Amino acid sequence: MPRKEIAAKLPALTPQPHGGALYAGGIPGHIGAGGRPRSVLRQRLRGSFEDRIRVLEEIADDTSADCQDRIRGLDVLAKYGLGTVKEVSVDEVRERVRRTVEVIRNELPENLTTHVINLLRDIWTT
Repeated sequence: MPRKEIAAKLPALTPQPHGGALYAGGIPGHIGAGGRPRSVLRQRLRGSFEDRIRVLEEIADDTSADCQDRIRGLDVLAKYGLGTVKEVSVDEVRERVRRTVEVIRNELPENLTTHVINLLRDIWTT
């Protein structure tokens, strides 16, 4: 098929902020390559991060480094090593337990409710 015929069947080009252009709606019949699977990319990034943990440790341990750099190194190590902490107050925990018991009472037969609540009481009071 001659180039002019192919060009006539393609959708209009949509200019992009970077100066290039994309076909409006893509090319009919072309499903695209999809790029690198996300799982592969994540796996590579985890490996890359793991290989550089030593750098963070060196920054955190370097007594001649700026305090802010050392703190940031420790912060990143803690964030990825321990995870972020979501603080929950005692009152919030009590309220959630109360609501959980309420759901159990509403959804289970009475004999089973008593049994389950007693099992949970042992967990929460030991």
